[in-house]
Amino acid sequence: MAIYSAGRRRTMIILLLTSILLITLDLRGNAVFNAARSGFSYAIRPFEIAGGVVARPVERVWSGVTEIDELKDENARLQRRIDQQSGTEIAGENALIENRQLRALLDIESLAAYDRKTGEIVGSSPSNYDQRVEIDLGSSDGIKVGMPVVNEAGLVGKITQVNPETSVVMLVTDTLYNVPIKVVALVFPTPSTVPPDTVPSGLDVGDVTTTTSSTTTSSTTTTTTIIADEASAEASAEQSVEAPPPETPASSTIISSTTPTTTTTTTTTTTTLPDPIEETRETGLLNGKGGDLLPSVQFIADAPQFGRIEVGDEILTAGGSTSLAPPNIPIGRVENVIQRPGTAGLELEVGLNVDLGRLSFLSVILYQPPTELR
Repeated sequence: MAIYSAGRRRTMIILLLTSILLITLDLRGNAVFNAARSGFSYAIRPFEIAGGVVARPVERVWSGVTEIDELKDENARLQRRIDQQSGTEIAGENALIENRQLRALLDIESLAAYDRKTGEIVGSSPSNYDQRVEIDLGSSDGIKVGMPVVNEAGLVGKITQVNPETSVVMLVTDTLYNVPIKVVALVFPTPSTVPPDTVPSGLDVGDVTTTTSSTTTSSTTTTTTIIADEASAEASAEQSVEAPPPETPASSTIISSTTPTTTTTTTTTTTTLPDPIEETRETGLLNGKGGDLLPSVQFIADAPQFGRIEVGDEILTAGGSTSLAPPNIPIGRVENVIQRPGTAGLELEVGLNVDLGRLSFLSVILYQPPTELR
């Protein structure tokens, strides 16, 4: 017996052909179908709006319940970060104020005493052929030729050309660039309380050594009790009994007890290694070599009385009445120490703090040497 009768098969075929016809007409953009679709959408639109009005609060409540813990944790993290930044900002401002006051009191020149203008590079990045960049600061911002340019890492170069709205910066690697520098090393002085040949090894700055000595003193405390009769004497039988002195009546008994007492005296000596101090080894002139070559410092005397220059010593601007840069701008560290023949002295190769291939924002220090201010 057939599963479907002939009538059912005809019905299925008619429905299938009708579906194909309707799909074809819809794809071809029949006006009747478009109107029917629009009418149907218009008819169910109120139900969609009503459903959204009912479901939206439920969705918001569910999101609030499931995400409230994450929001609390994130809010706590952000608040801690804000508090930390606020504390750091206050401490930094206080340290800056104290530094300015001390330098003003001691009449010491400081970078904090000079105003700065910050701008962005608008020209091309430096290459092996061009060691100069252009920034969006000019004469209208108070920029003048010769002013030093820095970023957060240290010295970048100096202004060589000024326009009303832009300026050209010569980088420290340019072959025409030079600036007076000083070589600085950290020196760890030996405390005066400790002989130089007995400083404990392995100690760092701020480490503390402690020496303790103890003194013990023993003494004896004697307690004497006079008991008037024999009955009281028997109650003190566990104590040591001594013979009564001659002037004590015969009916009395003298009982002595001895208690040892110990006294301990402790003496503590503390020695703290002092903080390191900066020591200027020598001064010289930094010259750019161009491209990927390290800048070098020449005119360095190999003088043992000033201390030997070593790899890792810091290089900073030396300042001075004729220098275009104020003192103490970080430049880099000594990478190589080259011994030149004869009396030519040492030559130092300097690894820069600044990554000149990734410059973006630069600050111009509004500084002019005293000789140009007259």
